[in-house]
Amino acid sequence: MPSYIAEEQRGTEARMLNVLLPTILQNLQLIHPAANQFGAPPMTTMPMPMPAGPVIEQRNLTPQGPSFAIPSQLAMDRSFMDLISVAVPTVQALMPPLVEQLLSFGPPKPEIDQNEEDRFLQFAPQLVGTLAPIVVQLLPGLLQNMAAGRGEQPVRVTDRELNQRFFGPITQAVLPAVVSALPELLAIVHGDQRSPVRYERMPGHGLFQLIRISRNDLLNGHRMRDGDVIYLTETPAPAGTTEVRVSTAPHGLWWKGVQVTDDSDRQICFVETGGAEALAANHAGFDSRSVQTGGCIVLWKAKMFGVHTPMYVIPIGDLSPDAKCFTFHWAAG
Repeated sequence: MPSYIAEEQRGTEARMLNVLLPTILQNLQLIHPAANQFGAPPMTTMPMPMPAGPVIEQRNLTPQGPSFAIPSQLAMDRSFMDLISVAVPTVQALMPPLVEQLLSFGPPKPEIDQNEEDRFLQFAPQLVGTLAPIVVQLLPGLLQNMAAGRGEQPVRVTDRELNQRFFGPITQAVLPAVVSALPELLAIVHGDQRSPVRYERMPGHGLFQLIRISRNDLLNGHRMRDGDVIYLTETPAPAGTTEVRVSTAPHGLWWKGVQVTDDSDRQICFVETGGAEALAANHAGFDSRSVQTGGCIVLWKAKMFGVHTPMYVIPIGDLSPDAKCFTFHWAAG
């Protein structure tokens, strides 16, 4: 089991914060009551030709590209900014015990299989049981510091407003973010034992680099670098045709898309999920000859604040597309 000197521990905690904070801030924005009025922009059913913001784990982005930020309306909401003021130091205080828990869990496997998922299932309650009491202990002191000079009465942990405004949203935002990021957090703490990431250009947009995946990754449901688990099922289709379908887990509401391009980067079809308006577009078929000389399949998903973002790419030639129906099932993401 690795041991850390103080500087190494601080570096590890900083890298974990870098992974967790964007998701936690997004969760807070969705949980906060003001999100009903100032929430994420509505998702469109038509795919965006290019992402509207930087794409996580992708390279060679133009320096002029906008960065994600809290929506300006929420930034003016005093109660939301109070929540952020308490949430950030709370998350920072959780990092040392989180590192200890991850060290005790042991290193992750290079690729997550069912046995690894079972280990996570057993470990998650222990992790939640460690972190939640720390949040309860921290909040009264943090709120007392925020109110310095405005009153001398202590903040009580049983106060209804404290729990509704702070404890509830913070635990709702932090704990799911930590559990969902377990593979990446373990890789940070124990050293990354996964295969190196391979990147390829976004068809039609050379400045954008997507994560290259393989047929084996999809057939075996390996967890991708951005936390997704996608299963590929191949069934027969009429000779000379190729079909593409996309589906999600029963609990999945977030938008997903699958784009097919030919060897000249021309889009052949785009199928998607994400609401009643998209049900008619979750499958498509085309002439297999259009991808006979090359082409790619690009897997998209909704990222922070609902931005439709291309994430993964696989050459369609790796799948032998003639007379095949490809169903991409998003089991986790």
